[in-house]
Amino acid sequence: MPFSIGDRAPGFVGATASGRFFSLDGQAGRPVVVVTLGALEPEAAAQVLDRLREAAPLFQAAGIDMAPLAPPLQPFTARFATDPLAADELLYVTGGDGLEITAVEGAAAAVLIDRSGRVVDIIALDATADIAAWLSRSTPRIWSEPAQVRCATAPVLIIPNIAPPSLCKALIDHFEASPHAAGVMASFNDGGAYAKLDESKKKRRDTELTADHPLHGVVLALFSSRVIPEIKRAFQTEMTYADRILIARYDDTGGYFKRHRDNAAPHTAFREFAISLNLNTHEYEGGELMFPEYDDHRYNPPAGGAIVFSASLLHEAAPVTRGNRYVLLSFFGSAAAQDKLTAWTESQKAKAS
Repeated sequence: MPFSIGDRAPGFVGATASGRFFSLDGQAGRPVVVVTLGALEPEAAAQVLDRLREAAPLFQAAGIDMAPLAPPLQPFTARFATDPLAADELLYVTGGDGLEITAVEGAAAAVLIDRSGRVVDIIALDATADIAAWLSRSTPRIWSEPAQVRCATAPVLIIPNIAPPSLCKALIDHFEASPHAAGVMASFNDGGAYAKLDESKKKRRDTELTADHPLHGVVLALFSSRVIPEIKRAFQTEMTYADRILIARYDDTGGYFKRHRDNAAPHTAFREFAISLNLNTHEYEGGELMFPEYDDHRYNPPAGGAIVFSASLLHEAAPVTRGNRYVLLSFFGSAAAQDKLTAWTESQKAKAS
């Protein structure tokens, strides 16, 4: 397919024979399963559509809409013209980058898309596909919370479903198989920049994901394709630089990081945005991020989801009271910020000489 789990689904519009219009922008706020019936012959597509109708109560119980897609070609329009239900069900699509005719393993694809338009899961909807089991497995990954009226909120960006479960597990396994050390803080005094260990302020275990490890390239690709565009979309700024990448573990021996700002020291001023990507949830208690300048909410994206925020915001990681919280951490900066870092580094070298 032209996308994978964690990517944004390609934008498309469609309309039924009855005139009902569909777009992902109009769908925003509710998850949907898109089924690519155009990958099949019309008669086979009709059989899959019958299966979807039988499974409709399962989708309704999960709060997921269905959108069966087909190309507006004569074999399809002729076959479904005699099906009165299809007149308001089947979406005829053009300009969807071929999504409506894409097959998976020779079968129609069922693509689960969350409320923001991001792909959560993909299966081949063949005769052996168990729709109930698939929904049971995938629905928990659809991020949602009850609607609230809020008088304040921190200016943070939460991006769910950007890292698939397999990558989250691989990063946790890499952490546990690698040497890890007590997390230090970037500090500065008259002697210059140095790493400070102070467990009264910060207590966690860290390992750096180095450039020579295959997962480093995978994470950078994830940042460039799924995080940087979201920062541009939400904040209208272009990030061009990623700091070192850490995998961290906060555990129930008291893992926490008390109030701090991530770009307060001269040698960290290039950090414009921070990312905290949860690798596991529902396996620990505590560990939420807090932004006390704005509200008393506790922010905790689901596993595979990230929270992105300005590095200048005061924030803290609450203590973990049970289990282990694993998280992927890094910082982003623009070209201008990187130039400032280079200029500052050169000035420090000049002073030392």
